[in-house]
Amino acid sequence: MARVELKNIIKRFGDNTALDDVSFSIQDGQFFCLLGSSGAGKSTTINIISGVELPDAGKILLNDKDITGFLPQERNIATAFESYALYPHFTVYQNLMFPLEAPGRKHTLTLKEKDGLVHRTASMLGIEELLHRYPRELSGGQRQRVALGRTLVRRPNIYLLDEPIAHLDAKLRHRMRSELKKIQQELGITTLYTTPDQLEALSMGDVIAVLNKGKIEQIGTSDEIYYKPVNMYVARFVGDPPMNFFKAVYKGTHFVIENESNFQIPVHPNSKAQLDRNMKEHPIFIGIRPKDITTVSPQDRQAHLRGEVVLIDTLGQTSVITVKEHSHIVKVKINTDKLPNLHAIVGLQFDNLKLYYFDAESRERLG
Repeated sequence: MARVELKNIIKRFGDNTALDDVSFSIQDGQFFCLLGSSGAGKSTTINIISGVELPDAGKILLNDKDITGFLPQERNIATAFESYALYPHFTVYQNLMFPLEAPGRKHTLTLKEKDGLVHRTASMLGIEELLHRYPRELSGGQRQRVALGRTLVRRPNIYLLDEPIAHLDAKLRHRMRSELKKIQQELGITTLYTTPDQLEALSMGDVIAVLNKGKIEQIGTSDEIYYKPVNMYVARFVGDPPMNFFKAVYKGTHFVIENESNFQIPVHPNSKAQLDRNMKEHPIFIGIRPKDITTVSPQDRQAHLRGEVVLIDTLGQTSVITVKEHSHIVKVKINTDKLPNLHAIVGLQFDNLKLYYFDAESRERLG
């Protein structure tokens, strides 16, 4: 049983504030994803929970017990870092066995039990045939799996996984996401997983915290983060391709988009009452996801704007086209069999029931 809570954690490195009043809790057995771009503070959070770094302010609680000042070896926390940190003079088998031979754990299991754990972990990660090799004889992806295995072979209070599959190729990374989630559910061990990949976080996390420049922007389930972003940062960061934004003025029956053509988007009747309560005639930002935009003929009177296709990214069954309309660049996700030609003029029709509204000053979502 392990519940972790961070309370008002602050960590500075010189003039740089890496973590700024960070608070969140991870429930027992939960798979918690910390999502953020490079430099957001993900690794610093891992280091503070594991005891590698001490916070300048705030507390870390494990099952309501303050462990802020505990040494790393006193916390019973297993950590896998993005760097492999393998012992070069050990074989894969010896690297996996090493955590089980550490003081305090060495005599808790028999040699047969430890050997069984090593082989089961290696089999689970697809590296059983590599047990006799040394790290120098492995590829980068194989080393990453050994480093991950060295963490999983233990049964600690908590797993801290800091971008553990970042160096794997796309196909193996996809498989490892499923395997890791399955392993965590089977073991039931509380897990904090950091990643800059929003698709990874959405597919794996029971709960996701979006971290931006040392601050928590939002905490919620995958659906809450994706469908109910609290601000423009989260709305832009979560979603592939990112959400499109347009500065607009609400006119009661329609929005006027501020640019050279001042194109209009009609208000859906189901949204009007909410908009009347929350908006007056002041600038806001409208957001819409690329999947909620349809391409139509440029002559279609239902088209909300018209522009030139300046880029096409084919992704198999679906594709993303980039449409330029004066100063606006709009991303649209469509079926590949409906692709327009490059440099063609197309009309774009927005699903006005799926618009998001953000305050132009605070950038927070309205309504």
